[in-house]
Amino acid sequence: MHLKIIFMENKTGQFAFVPYDKMEELLQKINTISDAVMNNKPERGGLGDYITEKEAKVILSKGTTWFWNKRQSGELTGRKAGNNWYYKRSDILMFIENGKKSN
Repeated sequence: MHLKIIFMENKTGQFAFVPYDKMEELLQKINTISDAVMNNKPERGGLGDYITEKEAKVILSKGTTWFWNKRQSGELTGRKAGNNWYYKRSDILMFIENGKKSN
């Protein structure tokens, strides 16, 4: 079995050994998400320019409370349908670039 060493940036300076095939799988998933965001293409289709809060959390590495705070302050606009929040992919990208929503 081939192993890659990944050094974790955390408080304790811990590191982890990850099997090569799992590392490749993780990198493929990251590339799929990155391509979907950069190409403005929905991964599963049907949502157009919108992504779920779950997808936005992965992209921005933030939690539910952070999104709630940004919606309350007007820095990020979201739409709720049923029990799910949705955000425009372009707003998420603009937030990454400028730290706020696009107009």
